[in-house]
Amino acid sequence: MGLLCIMNKLPVYVSESDFETYILPNLTHKISHNRLKVSYHYIFNLILYVLKSGCSWRTLRPENQIVTWQNIYYHYAKWSADGSFTKLFEGSTVAISDKLALECLQLDGSHTPSKKGGKTLSGKDVKEPKR
Repeated sequence: MGLLCIMNKLPVYVSESDFETYILPNLTHKISHNRLKVSYHYIFNLILYVLKSGCSWRTLRPENQIVTWQNIYYHYAKWSADGSFTKLFEGSTVAISDKLALECLQLDGSHTPSKKGGKTLSGKDVKEPKR
């Protein structure tokens, strides 16, 4: 069970070619990174796994043990703090903006379903806004 086995189990997976083309240019990284022989592609997909599955960083145990949860969290924290993820998000929205149907985009929540049958508030339960 190697790298490919764990990647097949991920709920979200970015292929290596897509990672190299779209994601890596937005992340801060060292050119001579392979001190531990772990690719940024592998680390990024494990970060996606944690974010999607909701597991804690400490419970993350890659099968091949070539990288620890601390190393994966280090990259996540570094990319979060230095704005790499923000740059990635902004770059991806620009890249797909021509494919988005913005005429049907709803941001106000008016079409968000709510549970019916909740208690109604009486006038004394509603607080007046402070002026």
